[in-house]
Amino acid sequence: MFLKYCGFQTQDDIKYAVEEDIDAIGFIHYPKSKRHQSLDEIEILSNLVPDSIYRVAVVVNPTSDIINLLVSKTNINAVQFHGDEEKQLLRWCKKTYPSIKIIKALPANAELLTKIQQYKDDTELFIIDTPSIHYGGTGTSFDWRILDDIEDVPYLVAGGMNKAKIQQFESLNLNTFGYDIASGIETDGKKDPLKMREIAEYVKGEKQI
Repeated sequence: MFLKYCGFQTQDDIKYAVEEDIDAIGFIHYPKSKRHQSLDEIEILSNLVPDSIYRVAVVVNPTSDIINLLVSKTNINAVQFHGDEEKQLLRWCKKTYPSIKIIKALPANAELLTKIQQYKDDTELFIIDTPSIHYGGTGTSFDWRILDDIEDVPYLVAGGMNKAKIQQFESLNLNTFGYDIASGIETDGKKDPLKMREIAEYVKGEKQI
């Protein structure tokens, strides 16, 4: 299972996270998010992450200039488009920066399958999140049964995922590629090393109830 932890803001949190068996760490560059990080902050934090872990810049409806700055100024090697971006922007990013992993987040709504078809040629990994006018960050789940119709594309499940919800999700036997977790590894709005370890050990190691 692919495991992405998202919304990092401090060097200490990064140090705890990279000790775990995770695949990606996300930094949010979107001023309306409570977890927003500036370019300078992402530069510092992304350089603390080893090459074995993807460094993901999470953006919402960015310009190509923003993408250029993120790639040139920081140590990210993946971009997660979390807004209503035109597929041409993803295609441009893929062509301009072939070494950058392209991730597209989509809301779990009635248009999900249509949107997947629209973006799949330019996307390496999808994230399915709870619908929100604020583009994610709700900390709440959606009806996972909508995922049953997704075929032939890798996707992560987001939306308030924590250990208990991962266990519930597993009972549905849906074909997910993994999980994208932010609030589920936090306590009182701050990253919690114990929750990071507990989830990583459950998803990646010996599963213990």
